[in-house]
Amino acid sequence: FLTSGLLRVKTPTLFSLVASKSFVPVSIEVIKISPYFIILIFYTSMKKLLLFLFCLSLYPICFAYEEPIVKKPYQENPTSLLMIGNSFMYYNNSMHKPLLNLIRSSGKLGMGHRIRSITINSSSLSWHDLESYINNENIGSFNINSENILKKHESSGYQMVIMQDCSQCPIHPELKNIFHQDVEKHTNFLKKRGIEASLMMTWAYKDKPEMTEKLAREYILSGNKNNLLVIPVGLAFKNSSLEHPNIELYTSDKRHPSREGSYLAACMIFSSIFQISPVGNNYFFDLNKDIALNLQGVAWKTFQDFYSTDK
Repeated sequence: FLTSGLLRVKTPTLFSLVASKSFVPVSIEVIKISPYFIILIFYTSMKKLLLFLFCLSLYPICFAYEEPIVKKPYQENPTSLLMIGNSFMYYNNSMHKPLLNLIRSSGKLGMGHRIRSITINSSSLSWHDLESYINNENIGSFNINSENILKKHESSGYQMVIMQDCSQCPIHPELKNIFHQDVEKHTNFLKKRGIEASLMMTWAYKDKPEMTEKLAREYILSGNKNNLLVIPVGLAFKNSSLEHPNIELYTSDKRHPSREGSYLAACMIFSSIFQISPVGNNYFFDLNKDIALNLQGVAWKTFQDFYSTDK
């Protein structure tokens, strides 16, 4: 059993137990998703059957998700972004702030970037009225600076929207289909208005690392179906936990991001949207410099692996 990418096996009636104590395959349908696959489906002995089942058991670990189709945004250096999500985004005074400061500190992307963040605690994508966010010209129409001076802004719309669903919605058996439906609905709405949609892949709970591959699979499936960019923040969390286990990415609840976790996510979004490395950026989000540099490195390595065209 060999495959590159994700293989799904549909088994209406997979095996029947007969008097000879051998399992006989009755119906197996192989659905190809990745470019290559080889699978043996007929067995006449228990030994071969067990070998097949063993190989099949490995695929969620080794081949849990397919390759993303979209490797970069359709537009270069978008300057007006909207982020919609939940507390995963708004912890640590909102993820958009370190992202904006990474942009400003890069010295490569120019000036004038605006990022708006709209979050609802515990929300899924279905809770967000995206149409009202896009059509409401009052959102971002003014700000009051530190000197209490009112400054008005003309609405110029958004070039890109970054969306994330609730932490379990894409993999929950009762919510998974709703996740895919909402991504399609929001993406179609944005496309009609000339706005690019993208997905921020969320991370596993600290005590449930098996969530990583499942979340990655669903986010990429939805991204590929709708031809949109998937930002692999969840994979960056996994990679950081493996490479730098001493860097705490979570708060005490083992779900929400610590300051380090929010910074890592911002670095991953920065790399994915603007296609440049965060390594060496001098904005550290008030973190220890060595920790920040390590997180920058993880984000860039994750970027190179996830979007590689050499797979």
